Amino acid sequence: MTGYDYGNARLRARAGALLRCDQYAALLGRDSAGLLAALAATSYRPQAEAAASASGARLESIYRIAHDHLVAALIGISGFYRGRAKDVVTALLGRFDVHGVLTLLRARHHGTASAAACALLVPVGSLDEETAREAVGEPDLPAAARLLGARRLPDPDSAAALLKAQRRYEIDIDLARVEEIVARSARAHQLKVLIAAGSEAEPAVEALRREADDLNLLLALRLREQANSRTGAAASAAADSAQTYLRDGTLPLPLFAAIRRTPARADVLAAAASARPAWSDPLAAWADGSDLAALHAELDTERLRRELRLLRRNDPLGAAPVLQYVLAHEAQARNLRLLVQAAGGAISTDEAQRHLVAPK
Repeated sequence: MTGYDYGNARLRARAGALLRCDQYAALLGRDSAGLLAALAATSYRPQAEAAASASGARLESIYRIAHDHLVAALIGISGFYRGRAKDVVTALLGRFDVHGVLTLLRARHHGTASAAACALLVPVGSLDEETAREAVGEPDLPAAARLLGARRLPDPDSAAALLKAQRRYEIDIDLARVEEIVARSARAHQLKVLIAAGSEAEPAVEALRREADDLNLLLALRLREQANSRTGAAASAAADSAQTYLRDGTLPLPLFAAIRRTPARADVLAAAASARPAWSDPLAAWADGSDLAALHAELDTERLRRELRLLRRNDPLGAAPVLQYVLAHEAQARNLRLLVQAAGGAISTDEAQRHLVAPK
């Protein structure tokens, strides 16, 4: 018996409520009323029926349903585990704490209303709703950062980094720098915990490292666009700094520096696809003229499908089923947002269908 046996059994039982391919087929191409009616025949029934009977914008209601269902699926699952397994699950859920802390800091930087900021949070880790309300009620970003840092959020290591970053922010008001410092520290902390757990968490470590490769690719292409629109040796040197890319990926960092300097999109496709064949299709669309936002969406779709496929093959009494469960529910919330966008005419039904990630 391991520290994962009871918790993984609980998650396996819960996973039966995930939407299936045939249920997504019934949701595609519907307007808001049709979406709510179809969702009422799934595990979303209580929320869908309540939204259908309420007044107000139905599409916005479905966004909220997707959010609330994700929270209900993930909140408290670390309590199913003990010992080192609990530390691993807490680290995996830490991705939501990072998102929450950054969301609150952005809210204080931009003066976003408290309710609007808190509505974006997925409070399933260490950052609870009460702390979020306190932080977003602070007068400015430094005050919010000090409160979050004192609560050791998003994790002890990143809290220390945040407290240092907020002192710099008081001088330069550079939100992007604060975000980068916190996000990088949080990734390092998460990997440290997972690596310390040994072989039981190796699938999760490898998944995070592959995700770092995707993020490095997007960063290289973003810097490439900026370099193409600017001149100056200083900008070029900064783009190839040793601190530019995430250092915990699986691919060598010189590859991304070379991609940044490659002038033709077709040549970028050839270089990147040879290093990571899974990038071929997403980059082919980008090479044909799509933008980086579209590429990011394509990479996310490919990543979720790949990781859910790979994680199914791993030890059922390790960390793989936990990450699979978390990613499956993230994918489901993302799927519903795509269906809402299609219902509202923001994207086509074909595009929504192309990006759906459903369990096999």
